[in-house]
Amino acid sequence: MRLPPLFKFGPRARSTSWGIALCTMFIVASFSVVDGLGVSMDTLQDNFNSDYSLLVSSDESYLAYFEKGSLGDFEDRVAYGVYNEILGVDADIRHQVFALDDPHGILPESFSVSGNQVLAGLDLNVSGGLSLEGTNVTVIGKFSSTIFSPAWLLCSMDLMEGFTDRPGERNFAIAGQLTRAEVSEIESLGFSVVEMVGIVQFLDSGMDEIETNAIWVLVPSSFVIAVLAYSFLGMETADRAHDIGILKTVGAGRRKILSYLLFNALAMSAWGAALGLALGIVLSYGVSTLASAMFTSVFTVHASEWILALSFLATVGAGCVGALFPALRMTLTSPVHDLKEGETRY
Repeated sequence: MRLPPLFKFGPRARSTSWGIALCTMFIVASFSVVDGLGVSMDTLQDNFNSDYSLLVSSDESYLAYFEKGSLGDFEDRVAYGVYNEILGVDADIRHQVFALDDPHGILPESFSVSGNQVLAGLDLNVSGGLSLEGTNVTVIGKFSSTIFSPAWLLCSMDLMEGFTDRPGERNFAIAGQLTRAEVSEIESLGFSVVEMVGIVQFLDSGMDEIETNAIWVLVPSSFVIAVLAYSFLGMETADRAHDIGILKTVGAGRRKILSYLLFNALAMSAWGAALGLALGIVLSYGVSTLASAMFTSVFTVHASEWILALSFLATVGAGCVGALFPALRMTLTSPVHDLKEGETRY
């Protein structure tokens, strides 16, 4: 027996589908952000694949200065730097400023500044002219670094020489691919060695926890989808009770009615899920494109195939579960009851 199309894609179905689509979009966007952070952490780990280490003097004072050349045989395997807190005359703010000396290309990223030019970290809202201890500098852009803080200013080494009373000296160095024996040798020269990859490992462990907890995004979204499907099928079966009663009278079995009702809920949920996937993809890559346009960043938003599949299945599954109760309730009622209910509504 072929059942007639009782349900049409009317205003109620359209509004329910849009509600389901918005929930699916939220699932896709949330998981895309988490997946993008995971991809970003992989990128960071790739940048640190040589286990970069921070070398500072073991002197008791904070970031003590040392002579360039103090690392002896390791000279061609390190990049030197100077860090300093410098007073900004105009805003009366102490800026954290650093300069780099990397003639051997040790660092995984390159910076280009010269003269009185400076680059601002991504977290700094500064541009144009700036006065540091009476010296006018020009902010020529932003830098995005996997090593250095986004709250710092990067200046040239020549400019930094004018801000310190220890010209020609440095207060930190960065080295890569150090063995345990080499670490011991560097420490014997009076330096402390801090493995910078440990920072990435710490962040990566935090990402594991975020990815584990991200599954809970499905719970509230799936619940809302189930409620929407429940409300839709409940109201539709109430409106069509008379027609369903006629079908039961002419021989449609309970299993047939149940499968028909659930199929309608599945079709509506699948339509809402497909629309939600499209909206989620547009939102995810829109956010990623906007972030890339505003500033260069290692963090991305990534909507992978497994995210789309999980979101679609979760939406359709929640919709069918939500529709199950009103479908069962309509299936178990007698044809006479359905006919009376339908007449009462009409």
